[in-house]
Amino acid sequence: MKNFVLSQTDYLVFPLIAVVLFFAFFVAMLVWVYRPGSKATYADRSRRALEDGLPGGER
Repeated sequence: MKNFVLSQTDYLVFPLIAVVLFFAFFVAMLVWVYRPGSKATYADRSRRALEDGLPGGER
């Protein structure tokens, strides 16, 4: 039945577009996380999460 439904439709491009968009989003997130200079930002955020006080390091 699946083969019959797929053979009767011309909308097979939509799943392909969805996969391409997901892959592009995934690659963009990898580039964002591993961009130059991000290590210091993430180290600062992880350090602040363990400090006492208000969010943002304010007291």
